[in-house]
Amino acid sequence: MLLARHLLFAVGLVWPLACPAAGGAARNDLADRIGVMTHFAHGWGLGIIPRLSEAGVRHVRDELYWEAVEPVRGRFVFPPRYDAYMRELGARDIRPLIALTFSNPHHDEGMTPYTDAGIAAYARYAVEVLRHHGPQIEAVEIWNEYNGGFAHGPVTQDRAGSYVRMLRVAHAAIKRERPDVTVLGAATAGVPLPYLERLFAAGALEYMDAVSIHPYRFDEPPEGIEQRIAALHTLIARYNRGAPKPVWVTEIGWPTRPGAAPGDPAINERDQAAYLVRAFALLLSNDVARAYWYLLKDYDQFATMGLVRDDKENSPKPAHVALATLLSRLAEAREIRREPAPEGVYCVRLDSADGPPTRLLWSLHPRPIHTAGATLLIDLRGKAGPPPAEYMLTDEPVYLVGEFSPPRPEPTFRLAESASGFSLRQGEAGWTYGSFVGASLQFEPLADSHATDWQEEWFASYPYFTLSAETAHPSAATDGTPVSAVRRWTSTDGGSLRVSGRFKSTSQGDGVRVRVLADGRPGFSESLGGGRGIAATFDLVCTVGKGGHLDFAVDPGPAGDVNYDATQVSITIHRL
Repeated sequence: MLLARHLLFAVGLVWPLACPAAGGAARNDLADRIGVMTHFAHGWGLGIIPRLSEAGVRHVRDELYWEAVEPVRGRFVFPPRYDAYMRELGARDIRPLIALTFSNPHHDEGMTPYTDAGIAAYARYAVEVLRHHGPQIEAVEIWNEYNGGFAHGPVTQDRAGSYVRMLRVAHAAIKRERPDVTVLGAATAGVPLPYLERLFAAGALEYMDAVSIHPYRFDEPPEGIEQRIAALHTLIARYNRGAPKPVWVTEIGWPTRPGAAPGDPAINERDQAAYLVRAFALLLSNDVARAYWYLLKDYDQFATMGLVRDDKENSPKPAHVALATLLSRLAEAREIRREPAPEGVYCVRLDSADGPPTRLLWSLHPRPIHTAGATLLIDLRGKAGPPPAEYMLTDEPVYLVGEFSPPRPEPTFRLAESASGFSLRQGEAGWTYGSFVGASLQFEPLADSHATDWQEEWFASYPYFTLSAETAHPSAATDGTPVSAVRRWTSTDGGSLRVSGRFKSTSQGDGVRVRVLADGRPGFSESLGGGRGIAATFDLVCTVGKGGHLDFAVDPGPAGDVNYDATQVSITIHRL
């Protein structure tokens, strides 16, 4: 059975806070759950390693490429530059997670292993890596983004089944050699729940010690990532006889970039630093056992994702400073949890073995808070001082130390939310999925749904037409008549409602029109894309009758071009 999003709920989990350091004692503070992605296997110079130590980073993720360590079939020779970076990391007690990648031209014609012999050769490579580096390697990851662009050849005909075959053999070989090594599986691009469910249904959870994912949100802020993590925990428990299994985020990061069009916010270096702290706080407080920032330095096509610049000095960016500040606070903490807060306000509590708690706070909209009881305020740059009696909270997180009372949640009368309420059953949580054809407002419910490797979706016979938890793609009939993608929410009682949300399209194609209608009456309409702004927010007060409905429609653009019409949709409905 595939996962319906209306079943998602958080699972209470408790993870060990640390793995033992090679040759040393286990660490049990929260800083041990943070790492950074490096590319020393690509030839990075070792002079950048001190930047890791300066920030307090204890873990990196890197690679020892199969092709490089088995240059002749059956002969393993580890390049001196690989040994050099591993030695330097060991000297600084920075522990590597090694992603075991990629194909080898001497096996399976250089494609992703697909024969029994090719898979066995991959498992031998994994064992040779562990034998060569010994206890320095505590964790390995089986492949990288198999569900994305890093799997080639026959395996793409059944990615989930092919991955489980390789995972089973590699896991058995690794555990025979080193039972203590943590084996990470999945290593997915994104958090593709249907694909992960196929893995788990095929038994993949038996062959991994932790599930690894890459939940990038390149053009969106971190908030919302915690819902995806909760969904994954729920899915794991379903296929793991009700038991949890650790989740590792082995890549996450944001590039700085200009806005693509009006309505698409730019991400500057200050935003990048704030996103880093917010993302790690949300991940750790939602039971992610370890998380790695991508990337240590600006590099190649990831030219703005680094913590430091790609210059002679490897000069730190604001994100590097923010990470150092975060790690210094986490190093004093043993427990982390999210506390209730008003909508749009985030409060993450850090508790130490002794001493007062620290709260990491931010707000998506400026909001004053009273700081009575707090003794210290620390900003992202590590600047510390006594807090003012009233502080204006913004989207840039701050740390407040002491026994102060955070802002309390306000009464909420939320009735519905589009993403968490999504289902492949019509009418679930009040939502139905359908279309308008032409200028008609006659709602036509959809009959067909399925799950791809990436998402669950409703679809129709029209080209590209889909409705998923977070997107809508309109289309056109064969005669060119426009077909709108519509999600409808039906009220049981009627009355006055506050309806808020956001539509976001792309800058390509002729754009789309987005609409909100209450019992057929227009409440909001805007054209996006096609040379216009690509995002629009709405915050309306609507009145509907008992059994009345709200329609959220995405219409194709004026030229009838249905390419590039995929539109993000986010809706929240409150009772007034």
